[in-house]
Amino acid sequence: MDAKTIREAVLSGKPVVLIDDRREFEADLIYPAEIASAEVVNFMLSMKGLLCLTMDMEEALRRGFFPLPSKGGETNFLIPVDYSETFTGITAEERALTARKLAEGLGVEHFRYPGHLHLLGGIGLNRRRGHTESSLELMEILGFRRYALIVEILDGSGDSHNRDYALELARKHDLPVLTTDDVWREFVRRKQLIRVYANARLPTRYGEFRIIAFENELDFKEHVAIVKEPYGDAPLVRIHSKCLTGDTLASLKCDCGSQLANSLRMIAQEGGILLYMDQEGRGIGLKEKIKAYELQDKGLDTVEANEAIGHRPDERTYEAAFQMLRALGVERVRLITNNPDKVRALRELGMEVVEVVPAPPEVTEYNRTYLKVKAEKLGHRIFL
Repeated sequence: MDAKTIREAVLSGKPVVLIDDRREFEADLIYPAEIASAEVVNFMLSMKGLLCLTMDMEEALRRGFFPLPSKGGETNFLIPVDYSETFTGITAEERALTARKLAEGLGVEHFRYPGHLHLLGGIGLNRRRGHTESSLELMEILGFRRYALIVEILDGSGDSHNRDYALELARKHDLPVLTTDDVWREFVRRKQLIRVYANARLPTRYGEFRIIAFENELDFKEHVAIVKEPYGDAPLVRIHSKCLTGDTLASLKCDCGSQLANSLRMIAQEGGILLYMDQEGRGIGLKEKIKAYELQDKGLDTVEANEAIGHRPDERTYEAAFQMLRALGVERVRLITNNPDKVRALRELGMEVVEVVPAPPEVTEYNRTYLKVKAEKLGHRIFL
């Protein structure tokens, strides 16, 4: 994300087209409330969606704005308002003025309600990865206050999920385009939400380590690091996803237990870090993993089984691993993995992967097909 270029476009009156390819599958226009003009508001209203102003929910409540009653929705709507010195509040000029006054930090006593500018309360991008929260982080990234005008882009038939239409609109009007994933990655780079909480001695059969727990406000899971010092400025690192069946119960259906043991041996000898991530079943959880096992017993492979129960083949993410490494002061790693997605994810976030160290699997009669699927369908570098 080139924040400087996007800021320059915004300052020239061009809203950002923000596309959610993952969650809501829609595109919105986003613009800083503090510099809202009648021209920009009028253009945003032409998108036919609901023009709203986003702000942090805690800030809104502190200033006296209050939520609307809701049933079954995730979006936090607050009472719509007009600035008290507007006439009707409905014109583009008046809605722009209301937006600017909200961004100034005025309390609810300066506004009439119900009014014509709808308010949305954001709860933090670490808690909800919607357009509301993304718009607030985008404002901060671009150097504006955390207040944004936002409207859904509807095509000619009123559909808010027409990605091609949104991209053509952006091309026609020379608007900057971002995805919510772009904002999320920049958020993870900029805001350190994982910090060391506890650090204790951990003697094991592989050697003596230290085990580190974290205060985690990024994904709120209980990941840990097993560390052998000293490990230098580019430590050997293994990002290992939790596997109850393989790691603890010595299952032969996967290679997880052997990879864990081999990685701990390597790190014990050389120094390094093993991140033990709470991402059971490639991120789908223990219950769903066992359901997938049931389907595998009936002839499906691991990818087919995950998809049959409504999951992607691999739902793991590595933002928490990135922040754990950064909390440990690590900026460069030698990564133990066969999975190119781990390498790519760390590099996209800004971690330097100076070497990829293969993790040869332990092959059994029970996991040969599983390993073959890893190689052929998921791109793991495994040679059987």
